[in-house]
Amino acid sequence: MWHSIYQSEVLQCLLEQQQRFDESHLVGKDRIALFDLDNTLIVGDIGDAVFARLLVDGFSLPLTWKEYQRLCKENPRSAYMELMRALEGVTLENIIQVSKRVIQSEQKFLVCEGERVRLPKPNLLMQEIVRLLHDRHYSIFIVSAGFDVSAKIAGSVLFDVPINNIAGINPKVLDNKLTRNILEPIPVGIEKVAQYRLMSGNSTPMIVAIDSSLELPLLHLCDPDGIAIIVNQEPDLYEKAKRELSPTIQLHQIPRLGFTVPTAVPRFQMNKQFLSSPALG
Repeated sequence: MWHSIYQSEVLQCLLEQQQRFDESHLVGKDRIALFDLDNTLIVGDIGDAVFARLLVDGFSLPLTWKEYQRLCKENPRSAYMELMRALEGVTLENIIQVSKRVIQSEQKFLVCEGERVRLPKPNLLMQEIVRLLHDRHYSIFIVSAGFDVSAKIAGSVLFDVPINNIAGINPKVLDNKLTRNILEPIPVGIEKVAQYRLMSGNSTPMIVAIDSSLELPLLHLCDPDGIAIIVNQEPDLYEKAKRELSPTIQLHQIPRLGFTVPTAVPRFQMNKQFLSSPALG
């Protein structure tokens, strides 16, 4: 029931916007959509899941799951940086294989250091929105605070977005191993705006979707005639966005944990374009 209500409301707005592109004040505007990945397009966090899977698989890393969670509560940006530094020496192939495993898994959770860690699955409503945008020839961009290569796998497999339009935190790779040096911008908080602009230039997105207050700067990129989506039921976040955004933007809020895939997603097939992408470092 709730699925159909939210689907009807949001998708109807998208269809109406498509029709409005024929109106004079929308002529010449870019058909661009910008999405956060973790807990927006997917239910769960791809970076957290990959890190937990590495620990469960026995990788010896200088950061425990519980230490990482503590850091996330204190300062998310510092936590992500510590995580990337902890992966120094892990091969790129390891990250690719583990990323594929967590995306393909039929399980909803794995247990790491006694705690349940959600394995990422697509939010079906968001997946339907992306499909509709593909059909209407939108260029779609995804920005994540997770591993760059993991975000590229998730975004391309689950949402059919080109890998050059997807970015995450990207450590330099030397001799096929991750290093402590991280390429800038580091897409956490307001730096997600810089990462988007690096990929798209100065194009203004007509549709933007986020899930947390850290990503509010992305909503501010939304065109005044556009649609902003918050995948989170926190009323304070919705009210803050409503105060800060142009009143002409259509603002919607949908559940974070609503609609997930109950079975494994299609198996990811690595291709030459992906392996040779300069975005891998």
